[in-house]
Amino acid sequence: MKKTFRRAVVFGLLALAAPFAALPLAKPATTDLQSTTPPPEVLPEPAATPLPVYTAAPIQRSFSAAAPILICDDGENTSVSVQDFLIGTAACELPPDWPDDAILAQMVAAHSYALSLGGAAFSCNSAQCAGWTTAEVLRARWNGEFSTYYSRLAALADEAAGAVLCWEGSPAAACYHSISAGQTEASQNVWLTAVPYLQGVSSPWDADAPGFETAVTYSAEQVYSVLLALGLDADEIPNAPADWFGGGVSDAAGYVAQMPLCGQVFTGTKLRNAFSLRSAAFTVAYDPGENAFVFTTHGYGHGVGLSQYGAKAMVEDGKDWREILEWYFPGCEVME
Repeated sequence: MKKTFRRAVVFGLLALAAPFAALPLAKPATTDLQSTTPPPEVLPEPAATPLPVYTAAPIQRSFSAAAPILICDDGENTSVSVQDFLIGTAACELPPDWPDDAILAQMVAAHSYALSLGGAAFSCNSAQCAGWTTAEVLRARWNGEFSTYYSRLAALADEAAGAVLCWEGSPAAACYHSISAGQTEASQNVWLTAVPYLQGVSSPWDADAPGFETAVTYSAEQVYSVLLALGLDADEIPNAPADWFGGGVSDAAGYVAQMPLCGQVFTGTKLRNAFSLRSAAFTVAYDPGENAFVFTTHGYGHGVGLSQYGAKAMVEDGKDWREILEWYFPGCEVME
């Protein structure tokens, strides 16, 4: 199947977040702070994967749904078949026992996104099962269940292989994440550029997803270290930790648009990355008794595009994978 790209979609570079179990410690000389180490965060399945970097697609370019997919696996470029790509991306993103149509929606979204890159490589790390992975990694991961799970994903990949989600005839940048904050986020609030089919839709099912609301506690000492890493000068940081954070301003989808911090204003995405939060939909509360900050988040991931837990809930409500994709990417259509 070949179609012609009708327009180019240009995105800004993504702000990548590297998860960490504990923030660095650095005690300020002017504040009496006690060190407390937060427990490691336990992430539910499916886990969010590293975000790919968008590139500009050529204005005129044909695409083939059967063409091998170029991937950049931990810095090394290679090509994989469509079936291997669909299996490897679905296995990284979703539990292999999820409903068929939720997995099919994920497969078609990943394939469409890869095609939307216009020849640029799909970024992944197969060894860490991030973005895409190999049968060898899955064999070690699934052990005795490998044959059952792999055969199931292979059958679903055969069904999904010829389908591409398109916007005006061109493959859509069908982004995905684990759990939204109840409404998906607009692309320009994360990646600077507004995309017509990535303007956010209601996803009320996400509120019932496991891990929708989580809290993590960081000592004032740990937060102080992050303030320095954000570029704040020690002289700009008040002695009283209670004065560090101001009230955040949220956007229409419930994600923090901006929040004052020691007299400077930061975006929610910047603070999410700095504090390794599950999402940019968060609140911060200071506990004077513990001299610590409690960050409460809603959702998991950047929030743009397909909500994986929302897709699962839609299947359970009787929707199929085409309906799911057309819900989360309004104006797009599945071409086969």
